[in-house]
Amino acid sequence: MTPAMVSIVSCQEYELDAVCAALRECLAPLGGVEHFVRSGMKVLLKPNLLTATDLEQGVTTHPTVVRAVAEMVKAAGGEVWIGDSPALPIKENPRVWRKSGMNDVADATGSQLLLFEGVVWKQLNGRDYFIARPVTEADLVIDLPKLKTHASTLYTGAVKNMFGVVSGKRKTEIHLQSPGMPDFSRRLADIFELVRPGLTIMDGILGLEGNGPGAGGTPHAYHLLAASTDAVALDTVLSRAMGFRPGEVLHLAELGRRHLGVDNLQDIAVVGDKALLNFGSLALPTASMFSRIPSWLSAPVSSQIKLRPELNAFRCTGCGKCSQACPAAVITAGSPPTFDLPACIGCMCCVEVCPEGALTPHRSLIARLAGIGG
Repeated sequence: MTPAMVSIVSCQEYELDAVCAALRECLAPLGGVEHFVRSGMKVLLKPNLLTATDLEQGVTTHPTVVRAVAEMVKAAGGEVWIGDSPALPIKENPRVWRKSGMNDVADATGSQLLLFEGVVWKQLNGRDYFIARPVTEADLVIDLPKLKTHASTLYTGAVKNMFGVVSGKRKTEIHLQSPGMPDFSRRLADIFELVRPGLTIMDGILGLEGNGPGAGGTPHAYHLLAASTDAVALDTVLSRAMGFRPGEVLHLAELGRRHLGVDNLQDIAVVGDKALLNFGSLALPTASMFSRIPSWLSAPVSSQIKLRPELNAFRCTGCGKCSQACPAAVITAGSPPTFDLPACIGCMCCVEVCPEGALTPHRSLIARLAGIGG
């Protein structure tokens, strides 16, 4: 079997010429962008635009990376679309575009920014999915994730980034239908199976460690770009470099079982400077054991040990974004907001979108005494 290939190159800063040069070097072992883009193709760039945060926080795919890819696609004759469905309601998209620099990218490259409003209904494994129509109409999807940790799924990268092809509040339905992380990981695998990117390019110049993927994480300069036609293989290489063990990131293990990507390091050829993967000791999320709590576990037991959001009232500005993002509608906006914690499903969506990093995952006393999640 031919090994999956992951290309990794150094990139020290978000300066356009430097990013373009590093991107060309990174794509060369894969045949260059011309191997993927033909004249007249509609190419959707799918960055991670989780929420409106400062670029220095390392939460969203940097606009310089998106611009460099857009320019290369246009040079190859492709029509460039840029789209994502952030965690908050769709009315927030224009603000996210401004804050993330996507408006500037569109203006500089003649690309089209798309609202993920219309949907196409798909079914897989007996479950319904509402995929944003532009995603289904594109000839090629290029996945542009950010290298980050995640408070509930542990790692967010290429596969998790595709959750954004589900339109708007439809993501809320998926969280409610699959509150346990094993179930949610299977849903992520379904979405990836329905929409498989033709190319993935990871923005790892600046990312996160700790309790990402939002402002609650800690910025960390990884100084790299990575690319692959196998998003699972790319995520496997980078999540292992972060310090996660085989099988620990459940959605990658699920996709490996489905033979939709390579999740075994022995079957992945890493080309480029492998020393870039020496990340050293990183602060990782506290949720590793919580991720394996099955959804069928009795409610009294699971309610005592699952993660809950904890509020730092001094950092909270009362913006209400946590309430807007909560799938279970258990947060009442205010300054500070109030939480119906017994009804919380532990998805940590509120932690993801808090622009001040005022919310963090919290282990119950029982979980701490039992050593769960530590």
